[in-house]
Amino acid sequence: MKEPGYFLVVRFWIAPEAEAPMLRWLDESHMAEVAGQPGFLWCKRLRLPERNEQGWNGYSMLYGIENHGAFERYNGNKALHEKFAREREPFMKHMKIDRFHGEVVAHA
Repeated sequence: MKEPGYFLVVRFWIAPEAEAPMLRWLDESHMAEVAGQPGFLWCKRLRLPERNEQGWNGYSMLYGIENHGAFERYNGNKALHEKFAREREPFMKHMKIDRFHGEVVAHA
């Protein structure tokens, strides 16, 4: 398996009433659709050990990507991101989300 040179991390907390449908959307379509973008290698979802101040469960999606260029092509795909925003809309009032990304600069 090819080693990723770049990562996208999406961290979110979801209210209990929206957790099951949100995870179903992720599992049944969204994770595979993002991971299937050119240059994306895989996706893993982590359950975070801590809850947020509202007591919501936290998760993190970790996407391994070949390189920064592949991330930029994905990030610049306006139509795809508009589609994801429409699909995510029912959950937005029930979640808090943040994202970060970066290049691998060291290996252990």
